[in-house]
Amino acid sequence: MAKAPNTERIGKLRKRLNHRRARYVLLQNALFKIKSFDQLFVIIVAMLIGVFAGVIAAGFRTLIETFRHVLWGNGALIDVVKAAPIYLKIGIPAFGSALVAWFVMRFAPEAKGHGVPEVMNAVATQNGFIRMRVVVIKAFASAMSIATGASVGREGPIVQIGSAFGSTIGQVFQVSVRRMKTFIGCGAAAGIAATFNAPIAGAIFASEVILGDFSAAAIGPIIIASVFGTVISRALYGNFPAFVPPTYILHSPLEIIFYIILGLATGVVAWIFVRSLYKSEDIFDSWKAPIAVKGLLGGALLGVVAIYLPQILGVGYETMDNVLSGNIGLALAAILVLGKIFATSLSMGFGASGGVFAPSLFIGSMLGGAFGSVIHMLFPEITASSGAYALVGMAAMVAATTHAPVMAVLIIFEMTKEYTVILPLMITSIIAMVISSKLLKGSNIYTMKLQRRGIDIYGGKDINILDQISVKDLKKKIIDTIPDSLTLQELLEKLSKSSALNLYVKDEDGQLCGIITHSAMRRYLNHHEEIPEHVTVKDMMNQKFEVIYDETPIHEVLRKMIEMDLEALPVVDENLLLQGEVERTAIVHQYQELLIHAESTKAMANSMKFIHRQYHEKSEVMPGFYLARINVPSAFINQSLRSLNVRQSYGVDILLIRRVVGKKERDIIPDGNDKLKSSDQLLIFGEQIKVELLCDSN
Repeated sequence: MAKAPNTERIGKLRKRLNHRRARYVLLQNALFKIKSFDQLFVIIVAMLIGVFAGVIAAGFRTLIETFRHVLWGNGALIDVVKAAPIYLKIGIPAFGSALVAWFVMRFAPEAKGHGVPEVMNAVATQNGFIRMRVVVIKAFASAMSIATGASVGREGPIVQIGSAFGSTIGQVFQVSVRRMKTFIGCGAAAGIAATFNAPIAGAIFASEVILGDFSAAAIGPIIIASVFGTVISRALYGNFPAFVPPTYILHSPLEIIFYIILGLATGVVAWIFVRSLYKSEDIFDSWKAPIAVKGLLGGALLGVVAIYLPQILGVGYETMDNVLSGNIGLALAAILVLGKIFATSLSMGFGASGGVFAPSLFIGSMLGGAFGSVIHMLFPEITASSGAYALVGMAAMVAATTHAPVMAVLIIFEMTKEYTVILPLMITSIIAMVISSKLLKGSNIYTMKLQRRGIDIYGGKDINILDQISVKDLKKKIIDTIPDSLTLQELLEKLSKSSALNLYVKDEDGQLCGIITHSAMRRYLNHHEEIPEHVTVKDMMNQKFEVIYDETPIHEVLRKMIEMDLEALPVVDENLLLQGEVERTAIVHQYQELLIHAESTKAMANSMKFIHRQYHEKSEVMPGFYLARINVPSAFINQSLRSLNVRQSYGVDILLIRRVVGKKERDIIPDGNDKLKSSDQLLIFGEQIKVELLCDSN
């Protein structure tokens, strides 16, 4: 009697869920119909991403202000920090840093730091896939970091949040990889545009820094998203420049010389900034302590510095306005250059979440202001005020750290609406970029983070897959070696019996001293009608050859093979003793296997995301054939795939196994020796009736 009401309630609940699911399917089908009109679909999505980024940028600013008012009280950050007691100056940054460091590590480690490198990595190596949860985690963590005083900016989080939304839209509609990357660029562009009221710079940032793609197919949607992001921002905050610059006049052509010197100095300071940023991360990463403890002590140290230099806390727009107006003296501006470098490096080291774009603007403005004060004191009649040099220093530092001079010049122009300063902006930014690029060996503040993880952002996915292959694994033992005293007649006899690509020549000490190839021998014989009697291998071997070591990256091995036109290269030790050889065909074969593995894993993992998370759900991928995600059947538990022979016994293929390892889910390409566990989930593919039979047997 007691069970009837429960059964009736469950039935009603099931009907309600079925109605909701039906409405969801109808909505999804309608959206997919729009997708069939490709250009219209892209324009609508770009507009949607732009509006979202504009709203999120506004919401993010509101969230920062809310946290700041709750923790510090009302008023400008510098003023309230100066008035606060010492225990709050130290305690609030310490509390915020500990909370953010723990929160990010617990829920989304990719939300740590400045965000842009993670977006660049997703574009270059992850086919544009970014988790949607990053939006929420990054927004909270970055707002808390900035509000409590971490020396970071808000542009990096907005870029990552906008890009994550663009990626999510692409995943929902299962668009191509190229289109997915375009949607990510739309999110990044709209985020920058909405943050700085700079639509042109936002579009250039996404194209120049994030995508490296200025094609019409990519730039069109990016511009649309940037425009809509700016429209939303201006509707909420008005069309006002981010900074009010001083009136600028080029007093003398000789003044360009001073801007060239400023460019040189900015390039060096940018190098110091980038190096100190990652040195700080290394120090904190090597410290074996709980992440929250690192954040607590790092934030406390930041608070101690802020007792004497409150200007270093947060984004620092008020201080930048002051230096542009000439209200900060030479000594304080010079000290703030070093103070901001230290504060930002410390913040990134202990795990704050935020961007490095605003700190770059801050450091550049202080450096330019200090330099301009000195120059104006020495040459008052032919130089502008220190504020003009501060403005140029902002653009130069951004160009030097990001290696994107076009974006740097445009964003300062749009943020200030000041065109008259464009000439020194251009020359100083280019020189600063060239100097920092030389000192940083081609890396910038974003790509260095990825290169330190072994990711070549410019090489892309192919280079990173190649570098999973090692020389040590591919080298094979060499049978055909010859002494350098061998005569030509003896060499020809040797070649006629050998199938080796190269013959390696050793000297009396056993060291590799030359290479003989079949093609080289043919060329040699074509120039001689008869075989010379007294010619030895030493006379005709190639002594200018390339060698490789066990540690040589495979992409470097391939480059050497192509340059030398060789099908194999010798592997030697540090004493040039021959250890083996690596053939080009072996590299290509291994690369193909890894590429197929990587692509199939990603594709199958993506397929699992689009199959609902019920006990078992099916998705038709072609007429009569279904993908299904199921819990492992009880009859499969502890059985190997080889013994189950699922294809023959059940008529389906197991494409992917999702397994809990530790506290994380991992997607595994099936192997015949894998034994299935009770907690596993399977992605299966086959004819509808076969898939349904296996689902029903579960």
